[in-house]
Amino acid sequence: GYRPLSLHLKMDVEGSEWDTLQALLESDSDMGKIRTLDMEVHFGFHAASSAAPEVSIDKQIAGEVTILEKLRKRFRVVGTTLETYRQGWWPEKDCPKQQCHEPVVHTSGGFSPQMFAVSYINAALVPSTSDDTMPRAHSMAWVGVPSSAPLPPV
Repeated sequence: GYRPLSLHLKMDVEGSEWDTLQALLESDSDMGKIRTLDMEVHFGFHAASSAAPEVSIDKQIAGEVTILEKLRKRFRVVGTTLETYRQGWWPEKDCPKQQCHEPVVHTSGGFSPQMFAVSYINAALVPSTSDDTMPRAHSMAWVGVPSSAPLPPV
């Protein structure tokens, strides 16, 4: 088998990342082998090869945010493509004559991080920082849930 902190995992599985991440998070042994993790994230999307979630989109997104919160306990973000993908949701400008599709997830300012790439490094490789000082990914709102709604428990 692989030694601790010996693997670089690159994941671009078009919606299957949530099931894969959940399975990884359930294995301390597998998580301990990951040195770096690069992945693409798709909120509210599931792969054609998997069954559609049997929960509301609200619960699906809440579950996905919970998975990211769990990753935060083991890894530190070292980069994202959020700024590259930054395309504000401006229905009055982008589709004045047609019905716009509201993004499944968006920040309070209207930017939709529905899909982006993120790079992590295992927290064991980073100088110690109190977990209380790490930012939480909670400024996102999803359809039917105001951005001021409380986060699901972590």
